[in-house]
Amino acid sequence: MRARVDVSPVAQAAAWLRHADDDRPAGRVMPQLATAPAVPIPNPARDQPYPWSRLLDRYLEGWAEVTLGKILAATVQAYCFDDPLVGQFSRWNFPAYFEHLQARFACGGAAEPQDFAFVIRGPMDGPLQHGRLKFCREAPRLGLTGITLITIGERGVIAENVAYDLNLACHVLCEPCKDIATNHSGVRAPP
Repeated sequence: MRARVDVSPVAQAAAWLRHADDDRPAGRVMPQLATAPAVPIPNPARDQPYPWSRLLDRYLEGWAEVTLGKILAATVQAYCFDDPLVGQFSRWNFPAYFEHLQARFACGGAAEPQDFAFVIRGPMDGPLQHGRLKFCREAPRLGLTGITLITIGERGVIAENVAYDLNLACHVLCEPCKDIATNHSGVRAPP
């Protein structure tokens, strides 16, 4: 455990003034300050987790398990999910995102729910910056890889923005599928 010696500026000034007054070496006065009681440095990860950390864990578990309930339980009312190849989704129409993925990848054969699990690893850049964390994002069974930027607040996940690595799986999302009758907004897709 790291410790910090609590030495106030007033105590330091007094020690230096005593040193100047009696012209003794500072080594005789300063050891008294070093014997002050050690105060442990707070460690938020160990002592008390950030209020949003459990919500973020639940959110990431929801993606890994393809459990919409966990994902949505960890989001705020104004949640926004942005996938540049599929579209933007609010908290209220978010289930349509998975429906769209299923429709696109079903063109290549039957798809099971676990095929749409996303492994989200990170954060990549270290500590939280302006409420945003960057993660690696991968759907191994679909071949989709990329990064995602998750914005989180005290009440949960506010937004997620996805960026994909260009690969063959991205081509599946970009190309229209003849089996899709409607898109995620409920409007008929053009033939």
